Amino acid sequence: MKAGFLLCSVAYLALWSTGVSAQVSVPLPQTPNPPPGQTGAEERPAVIVPLPGAPSPVGEPVIPSVPLGPHGRPDINPYNRDIDMTVPLTFQNRSLGDIPMRLTADDRFLLESEGFLRLMRPVLNDEAHTGLSTRLQPLRQFGPDDLAQTGVRLTYDPSTLAVVVVEVSPEQRATQNLFAPPRDDENDVTLQLADFSSYININAIETYVWETKQIDPPTINIDGAIRFGNIVFEGDAQFGQRFGATGDEYKFSRNYARLVYDQPEDYRRFFLGDLDPEIRGQQSFVSMGGVGVLRQQRRFNAFRSAILQANRQLILQRDSTVRFLRNGALYRELRLQPGRYDFSSLPLIAGSNDIDIQVTDNTGAVQNLSYQQYLDPIDLDPGDYEYGAFFGPTSRRFGGAPDYKGPVAFTGFFRKAFLNRPALGIGLQASKDVQTLTGQTQFVLANGGRLLLDAGASNAKNVGQGFAGGVSYEHFIDRSGLSDSFTLRADYLSPKFATLGNLDGINTTSVSLSAQYTRQFDLRFLATTTASYLKGRNGLNDSYRIGTTGYYRLNREWTFRAGVDYAKFPTAGARGSGFSVSVGITFQPDYRRRAEARYESRDDLQELSYNQSGLNQLNSVGFGGLLARQDGNARAQGYAAYSANRFDVALSHASFGPSISDFGAVNATSLRVGTTLAFADGMFGIGRRINDSFMLLKPHKNLGDRSVVAGQSLAENNYISKSGPLGAAVNNFLGSYSTQSVQYDVEDPPTGYDTGPGVFRVRPAYKSGYAARIGTDAFASAMGTLELAPGKPVSLIGGRVTLQDVRDGENPQPIPFFTNSIGRFAIANLLPGRRYLVETYGANGSIDKSFEFTVPADTDGLINLGTVMPGIKK
Repeated sequence: MKAGFLLCSVAYLALWSTGVSAQVSVPLPQTPNPPPGQTGAEERPAVIVPLPGAPSPVGEPVIPSVPLGPHGRPDINPYNRDIDMTVPLTFQNRSLGDIPMRLTADDRFLLESEGFLRLMRPVLNDEAHTGLSTRLQPLRQFGPDDLAQTGVRLTYDPSTLAVVVVEVSPEQRATQNLFAPPRDDENDVTLQLADFSSYININAIETYVWETKQIDPPTINIDGAIRFGNIVFEGDAQFGQRFGATGDEYKFSRNYARLVYDQPEDYRRFFLGDLDPEIRGQQSFVSMGGVGVLRQQRRFNAFRSAILQANRQLILQRDSTVRFLRNGALYRELRLQPGRYDFSSLPLIAGSNDIDIQVTDNTGAVQNLSYQQYLDPIDLDPGDYEYGAFFGPTSRRFGGAPDYKGPVAFTGFFRKAFLNRPALGIGLQASKDVQTLTGQTQFVLANGGRLLLDAGASNAKNVGQGFAGGVSYEHFIDRSGLSDSFTLRADYLSPKFATLGNLDGINTTSVSLSAQYTRQFDLRFLATTTASYLKGRNGLNDSYRIGTTGYYRLNREWTFRAGVDYAKFPTAGARGSGFSVSVGITFQPDYRRRAEARYESRDDLQELSYNQSGLNQLNSVGFGGLLARQDGNARAQGYAAYSANRFDVALSHASFGPSISDFGAVNATSLRVGTTLAFADGMFGIGRRINDSFMLLKPHKNLGDRSVVAGQSLAENNYISKSGPLGAAVNNFLGSYSTQSVQYDVEDPPTGYDTGPGVFRVRPAYKSGYAARIGTDAFASAMGTLELAPGKPVSLIGGRVTLQDVRDGENPQPIPFFTNSIGRFAIANLLPGRRYLVETYGANGSIDKSFEFTVPADTDGLINLGTVMPGIKK
């Protein structure tokens, strides 16, 4: 990283001496792939806006004027020799990327054809890009004159050292997605997964009851995963005290163990072993062992958004202001240049959406467009689908390891969200004892509401046939920044409706009704009213409850809550029936700290609590406590948690008493200690709990005893972990199937030592690991000044650095070389004890000047070559 800083310093001196400033390259967002299930046969409406009048000239960026030079062109190269450099290519004030450029001695600029075509791909449509490719195919380099009659025009801006695309004909531009969701760029990945990785989390918990003075053996929870290639084995188990009628025993029990195989490009996951079947609608959960498959986009795409994908397009012939209004409220106002724009990704709200588009061009002409579209609020993108299928023997055991002594069963579902029709879902659960068929659909209504229907029919060997049905109505009201919602749900269960989880159809309620209405009065005040009713069966009485709760935000930190309700429970004289009130006030200055005081008359509860959560960083501390009084009983609880480099620990204590005067009659203290052992491609580390994926970071041997620190943020020494005698630093906080950054640094590296970019971009797979060795054999950097003669620096010249004493098995690549306006240069990634040749380019890329130097074998990182002249060996 320090070598990178050194290079930046040299570049800065070059820019300062010529009075210009550099630009930052920002990748242009690209159109995401269409959602699964969408094909060319589905409806693709387009809105074409040919605004009246002749097209006006495209607004060109303002380029500072440059005086003419001796060759009759703007004097963009005052050094009278060819200069090779890399510059940003920009369009409409956006950087498309960097491209090699040659400034010629006669004030022309030439670009590399292949790189230019690649960077222009997101700007041009297919036809225009094909035409441009045909034009530039025979040319390795080209100038602006070679683009005549292509519809593309370039210029060079010496004030920003950038090549500017000043014109692309509107009919040649690619469609630009105005509301594109964030793009998870897999091309940005800089570190690959380990071929083999594994981790194991170990937590030991011990509780001591002070009054009995008895200590039971600790409970030890173990979970982890092993990944080899694309297959993952994951498991969870524990050693603990089991209490039973025949006595207590300390034993091992398995919670689950299974193999997992992912196909992320198809959003599909396969299982073999202990299963956790997913269910939908009227299906019920049952523990199974066997095989399963699940297809869900949301498992593999973290940037999924609820948007319409119907390929609606807008074509503008002039610079225009475009306003998008959704249900009468302004959503976005954009200033757009001529071209083709896709607004099909405009975010929609659940239910009906009335979209109005107002286009005002630079002549003042106005054109309005309108259309209606609904968004199915089922948790699928329009056009997407999902399914699950699980097969194997079932387990009837509650707690402990599953036994799978139940009948072999199948459970599965399929759901599809259509573009212009209601979503549809079906499900099937079947064994020799019971078979259940379920279905779901929903209708989005024009008033911003939706009607959802789901039903199920069953046939059970013990009870016969049964039926279940449900209907719900949801209404969302958008009030220009404020929103209300209303939900009504009704369900019916027949006496004999059975499922895999309820073989005998034991249904103690026949009808359930619930309703909720939420009203946002303003940005501070919100109120929610709820009501529910359960009709009992087989001697169980009916029950109901109705209540209202209001929330008022006093300021950004304080919130007041108050509510009233009335309830009737099935058992006569049951505690809690009747009228009750509740009040509370919450103080939350940030996301980590929260304090609350509350009172509930139903349970005669008064409670005061405070919680400050810890962070996933070294030496982070979390703590909290609770004081409560309920029906005369009193209790107090407190805890503290600490995150060390290789483990985390939590200590809690609770005191109970039947009354205030007997407070502290029972006291219990619990201690939990947890650590994690992680391994990836021969690298080992001990750290804190890993939930999904991880990275191990270890220093190169030439860094000696220096430590590597890892973390999402290096500010104020807030590190996640640190390497040392117990192995590599462990970054335990990576999520699967999302591109993310892992920052690192080396404590007190040698001056000039190249530790790399300081950040890795990774896209972890499910429960995967990375191994990163920080540092390299080629860690040295050299700096100096190149002069033709004393006081005559070689300014702004490019070249290459090549290793001379190449050894067997080595295939070194040339290192770029350049000088700034006063001849200074810096070279990174050099091997100690090796000899290098520096060659500079002359006219037409030929070798003009050269010199050699040797890196000392005992260097600690930085070599100062001083003043160097061509032909000299140092």
